[in-house]
Amino acid sequence: MQESYVNKVIIFDEGTGCIPAGAMCFCYRLDGEYFWATFREPILGRKDIKLHVNVINKHGRITT
Repeated sequence: MQESYVNKVIIFDEGTGCIPAGAMCFCYRLDGEYFWATFREPILGRKDIKLHVNVINKHGRITT
């Protein structure tokens, strides 16, 4: 499992369906195969969302 996302800011350059293009979040906790993340703007009416690691691996990138 990739703990490298914890305490990192992730950007989704392209949309994923529910996550719009340009969305940005901060991953703060690993929970099995999921990461808890706080988004800058609400996604599906919530700022804190549990994301599967595959969503981040396929669509996100760590900001520098």
